[in-house]
Amino acid sequence: MNITQKQAFGIAAPVFLIAALALAGNDDHAEEERKLMRYCERVAQFEAQAARGVPIDQRQGQRDHKGIAAEQCPGMRPAP
Repeated sequence: MNITQKQAFGIAAPVFLIAALALAGNDDHAEEERKLMRYCERVAQFEAQAARGVPIDQRQGQRDHKGIAAEQCPGMRPAP
């Protein structure tokens, strides 16, 4: 490698690294959104069955064990 190639590599490597990290960060954010939506779907399913009177041992979904559904899940409201 001559000096010009080393300089170009010295500039390109950090730029490539930053771009790769930015793309990875977007994937992480999208994955977190998917996890939250799945959590919300399962909590909504559990709550809907509770409202219909399905016995707790026969319900599908999950309880809001994180306590975030009222704030984080679209369409959810606190239980009375």
